[in-house]
Amino acid sequence: MKAPRVSVVVPAFNQSGYLAEALSSALAQTMPDLEVIVADDGSTDDTAAVCASFQDSRLHYVHQANDGTMGVGARNRAMLLARGDWIAPLDQDDLWAPQKLQRQLEAVGERNGIGAVFCRVRFIGPAGEGQGEQAGPLPQGDVFHLLLSANRYYVSSGMFRRDLLPRMGVPHESVAIGDWYLWLSVARHTEVATVDDTLVDYRLHPQGFQVAQRANSSFRFWHDHWRFVQAVLPRLHPGCASCEQELGKLRRQIADHQFDVAMTALRRGEFSPVVRQALGCLWEAEPSWVGAPRTTLKRASRLLGAAAAGAWRRAGPGRRP
Repeated sequence: MKAPRVSVVVPAFNQSGYLAEALSSALAQTMPDLEVIVADDGSTDDTAAVCASFQDSRLHYVHQANDGTMGVGARNRAMLLARGDWIAPLDQDDLWAPQKLQRQLEAVGERNGIGAVFCRVRFIGPAGEGQGEQAGPLPQGDVFHLLLSANRYYVSSGMFRRDLLPRMGVPHESVAIGDWYLWLSVARHTEVATVDDTLVDYRLHPQGFQVAQRANSSFRFWHDHWRFVQAVLPRLHPGCASCEQELGKLRRQIADHQFDVAMTALRRGEFSPVVRQALGCLWEAEPSWVGAPRTTLKRASRLLGAAAAGAWRRAGPGRRP
């Protein structure tokens, strides 16, 4: 049997309503030479029944026990099962325009030096209502250093050559931000192209990964970014000033947010383990403060002031001297 040109990989967990729309958009591509691999991460809803309802030989369903990695492990499994020349990730709640894959393949053409291609996304709400479009230029070419300081691409907007997998590997399941890490790994080994058209609908809803992550804990959200920094350290070019500069930008951003987390909690009188964790992450994320006594003293002074305000607030009117 001839291998398909593109393997669409879809991690799925308990969002069967959105999943049906996502799979329909993949199977309706104008370039039909594809396979769609759904890796069910232990869903307890009717995800399996939704996949079976398509009765399309191009769709392949695999089930695994939930591994607690928020889809990283499920996507990895689907990528390792892929047989296509290209791998195109599609999140279970996103949608593709019918010409998405064909337009991207045409953009690459015979350019063997291009190993990945991206497009723009439109933001939609739970019911598919428009909520704006991705702004700013899409970087192309050698984007590795740019991706060290910020993720520039949405996961459902990209595709990459499968023969890169042996060199780049799959994101480790402990990586908290698997989408970003995936594109950084791709960019470490190849240049990328872009299609400057909006071909993906990226859905924003309360069960979405980043929305749920932020709602759960601001500390957790930025601590996951710090775990990402630790994970990418082995991928840096040895002795590269650009690597250090771009990663330094991300470190400072993480440190600033962790400082804000600690300040907010202390002002509320919340002297909890989260504050200690945030301070620890703050110190590790921006090690240059160790060699900058004035900055360290200023930060420490503000934290002490917030703690004093929190203690006063916690004491209450009846308990204050």
